Amino acid sequence: MLLLTSSALLLSLSQTAWAGDPVTPNMATGHAILASAGGFISYLCIIPVLLLTLPWLAFCQWVDEDVQYLRTMKRELWNGIVLASGTVGLTLWLFMPWDTTGLFVAGGALYFVLTAGVCGLYVVIRNAQVDAAHRVFTSRHIKTALQNVGKKKVKKQPRMDAVERVRLNAHDGKRVPVPQERTQQDIYDATQTLLFDALWRRASDVELLVGATGYRLVYRIDGVATPRNELFDHAAAKSTLAFLKGIAGLDTEERRRPQAGSLSGVINGTEARMTEIEVNTSGTTQHEKLALRIIGDEHRLRIRDLGLLPQQLERLEELAAQRSGLILISGPRGSGITSTSYAALRDHDAFMQNLLTLEQKTLMDLENITQHVYDSGKHEASYARQLQTVLRREPDVVMVSDCLDRETAHLAVKAAAEEKKIYLCLQAKDSFEALKKLISLAGDTELVAKVLLAVTGQRLARKICIACRQAYKPDKALLKKANLPVDKIGFFYRPPRTDEWVDEKGNPKGACPNCQATGYFGRTGIFELLEINDSIRDLISKGQPVSAIRTQARRNGMLDLQDVGLRKVVEGITSMNEVIRVLRNEEGQPASKTRS
Repeated sequence: MLLLTSSALLLSLSQTAWAGDPVTPNMATGHAILASAGGFISYLCIIPVLLLTLPWLAFCQWVDEDVQYLRTMKRELWNGIVLASGTVGLTLWLFMPWDTTGLFVAGGALYFVLTAGVCGLYVVIRNAQVDAAHRVFTSRHIKTALQNVGKKKVKKQPRMDAVERVRLNAHDGKRVPVPQERTQQDIYDATQTLLFDALWRRASDVELLVGATGYRLVYRIDGVATPRNELFDHAAAKSTLAFLKGIAGLDTEERRRPQAGSLSGVINGTEARMTEIEVNTSGTTQHEKLALRIIGDEHRLRIRDLGLLPQQLERLEELAAQRSGLILISGPRGSGITSTSYAALRDHDAFMQNLLTLEQKTLMDLENITQHVYDSGKHEASYARQLQTVLRREPDVVMVSDCLDRETAHLAVKAAAEEKKIYLCLQAKDSFEALKKLISLAGDTELVAKVLLAVTGQRLARKICIACRQAYKPDKALLKKANLPVDKIGFFYRPPRTDEWVDEKGNPKGACPNCQATGYFGRTGIFELLEINDSIRDLISKGQPVSAIRTQARRNGMLDLQDVGLRKVVEGITSMNEVIRVLRNEEGQPASKTRS
């Protein structure tokens, strides 16, 4: 549609008469020649105009499709910029009274510089927001395109029957059969392609956004978003979305109202058990979104599986074993604090104790644990009132997934003082900021000091792939800056660089079968544990600032997030770049340096 609109604009401009007696340059002599009254631009002028404007029109169409796949590129903005640049340049070229050949050529050059500059700007900004494999108009991209043009077309082979690469169970637990109809086999194949690719690449979340003319597919692998827009075409994406809705028990005709369903699957030929997959859909008048949440083994972890250092694990398990008190679990959004709280609950005996939770959204079902979900759209009472109802059921252990207000904090602290064990989750950059928030919300420093057992802060870092990691000698200045012993550290590990996955000709050398060329496999927690001993408890009860509490905790031997992260680098668990990435906050400063 954009190309047709632009073509019509070009035709109208090229056929616009000049006021008075139009003048066109004589391309042979360079002298001006008067056209007859009501005449049009010379046909000799239209030829170079067409040669220079057709690539611009094609680029406009490509931009319109490309921006739909990128989150950060605004479609209306860039369509307007690219279209306006060519329109302005073309208008100046055609309407200015270029009365000689030289000036006419200069007008063409002005048009070219204006449009090429804007198009180049879009490509530069666009390439900066994608990985190297998806960048366009690079030497590698152009070389690959030229090679594909020169290849002979291979005769299309007869289509084989659909193959089940992923064994699927629908929402009712029944196995999804391979369809026999040819039209349904195409849809089944596209669905198998998506699920096999997502499971093989260890994606935890899949988001498929299908619009009228294009689609966007993004995986989240080890916490990092990975585009997969080249997996199949728009028609296959649309049919896959509908097929998954059907086997997940959703209404395939409903495209706007949010729906939730489930299915399960496992790659054929593996010994893995069936993986539960939550399916959620929603939409607008412009697109429909499908979100898959693949529930892997990381959602069944216990405290010992989280990545705590041995001394941290020993102390936290001792504190968790106490029958009463409050443990504050903190971290930024997406750092895994809900998984940590679930792991803590699993270390309690669900048969001997009454375990309850209050959550705004459950990450997964917990066996033999009563989970209460608070929905502000359904519950007239507040979140704190819902917590009060939970506490009336005489629980031994309560996990509160969110500390939303003062009343919630006050109830949690009071319950801990009444011989209940409370795990309270709070979003904060580190354990000291979490402590400061809790004291501010609870409003009773003496009571907080009395019941608080520990405060944890955490991040999730990707573990470096042991199959393809590469050793390197770290810079001595960096070691000194990080307070690491220069003479005791031989080397660190890093993942292979992106360009190392291809040979000198730009051809893929073969991805690592363990990590699929990401360089990382799985995640581990980076934890700091602020244990509330007598010295810290005394400072809290006296209302001392967090800076004083931090100083005393360091004297007590507490390791902060940066200390723990560097230890994992030294041990070869992760890379220095990964630790730097996960410990940065919004201002780009290490999270462990929060001031009171």
